[in-house]
Amino acid sequence: MKLCRSPMIEPTRSRLLSAGLAAIGIVAVLAQSPALAASRSADPLAEPTRTPITSPAKDLIQMAETKTPPGAAEMAAARTLTMKVLAIGSWTAKAPPEARPAIMPAEARDTMRLMLAGKIDQWFAKIDGSGAVFLMNVTDPAEAHALLEKLPLGQANMMTFELIPVGPLWPLGLLLGEPAK
Repeated sequence: MKLCRSPMIEPTRSRLLSAGLAAIGIVAVLAQSPALAASRSADPLAEPTRTPITSPAKDLIQMAETKTPPGAAEMAAARTLTMKVLAIGSWTAKAPPEARPAIMPAEARDTMRLMLAGKIDQWFAKIDGSGAVFLMNVTDPAEAHALLEKLPLGQANMMTFELIPVGPLWPLGLLLGEPAK
């Protein structure tokens, strides 16, 4: 039986062959060993060693099984990132209303110094008059505690602070995935 080669079929056959070779090249890149990737990142000018591909289908299946949802890496990183410390202050028993006016000018000046030094980003008074709230530009609650204890109200034991480390709103990473259709 004689096969007839149509001029229309031949370009399709060559496109399929090119696509197949491109797919093999992609699998070769994806199947590189972690050691090779590490050595490449250590010396970007070094000539890469060629790793033979033994089972491209197995590697493709393995990739599909270990695929993480979009945004997972960003959410994991954001969960551990502390960007600021929220300090919520409350008057202590040692700070009766009649004792506060004498210390407040020094407290205001030193608090302003911390703001100008970039350690306090925002400051607020609680509406009920029970203390102050600072959003601090520090990443360590211990540093925030040390700074607040040096203020006049801290030295006089007239105000205590609850320190809350805050970071990115990591659940928003769920929005990085493709919307359901």
